[in-house]
Amino acid sequence: MNYQQLLIHHPRLTRSFKKFILEQESTLDVLSFEKFIDSLHEALIEAKIELQKVEPGISRARKLHQLVDQEIEQAQNLKASCQKGCSACCHIEVEITSYETEILAQLIIQGHGVDQLRWSEQSARPVGDPVWKKGSHNLRNKCLFLNHSGECSVYYDRPVMCRRHSVTSPAKLCQTLDVPISLRYFPRVDLLISAANEDEGLEIGPLAKMLMTKMQIKT
Repeated sequence: MNYQQLLIHHPRLTRSFKKFILEQESTLDVLSFEKFIDSLHEALIEAKIELQKVEPGISRARKLHQLVDQEIEQAQNLKASCQKGCSACCHIEVEITSYETEILAQLIIQGHGVDQLRWSEQSARPVGDPVWKKGSHNLRNKCLFLNHSGECSVYYDRPVMCRRHSVTSPAKLCQTLDVPISLRYFPRVDLLISAANEDEGLEIGPLAKMLMTKMQIKT
């Protein structure tokens, strides 16, 4: 199997996973790369089967969260410099799945407060709106679930894209927009997310927009 065939079988690979695969192509000979692609194909199928052992919706989202958390916890050699209260990454556009939307919508229904004005503003933005590139320099980019202490108020229930994001460079560098940062990368995590994305009933979109749509349907 080659790379293009892999994309046909697995059309919802994450952008970072595609980049990782192409990086391997530049370092491996043709035969080794084909074997590498074959192994990814098999692993993606296995991960998809594992995820589909649980019911679609909240249960399946939590299963993915569990598998991702386990994978990250095993990488003891990649220490994150992220600390409680540093929240620059909580001011960027985050995509969540429709299953994760169910989890967060449930919290709001149960009384978890959010800034209604900021929620309305963020949900109205087009995908990839340039305002997100200003990060924490624009306070209107603040995540709906970031509290006044700069901490995630739904940490246990946070989306998978938040779980995977962490850096090894000094956390203070994340506050700037012109200094390179070093992200921790876990290929297996990307594989799990890519496998989860293949769920036929799954939709993916910006957090505020997905939540707004879900809550409007609820009401």
